[in-house]
Amino acid sequence: MSERRQRSATESLLSVAFGVEMATILFGAIAMAGLHKQQWLEVLISAVILVAMLALAQATLRRGLHPIVYASQALLALPVVTEPMWGLAWLVCIVFFTYCLVKGQQLDRRKEQQ
Repeated sequence: MSERRQRSATESLLSVAFGVEMATILFGAIAMAGLHKQQWLEVLISAVILVAMLALAQATLRRGLHPIVYASQALLALPVVTEPMWGLAWLVCIVFFTYCLVKGQQLDRRKEQQ
């Protein structure tokens, strides 16, 4: 039986960040669909696409493909074009992602030194 690869602290914290971002996008999309009843289908489809993109980013994070992870964070800003309130949600997601990235790298460095 093969042994599972040990996940780094950065990988674990970013997985949590992606989960929070996915929930933010889904609940934000539900709220936006309620505000814009005429475009509810477009709002929900775009939310599903963004969540799928975050799921891809999370899968590539495990394989070490970090440019896709960073690009996914930039793509989260796209809905701001149609709805300015997404900017606030995007800012919260970016701050949380950055905090998890920095804290995870600090924990990984500390673990390597021991």
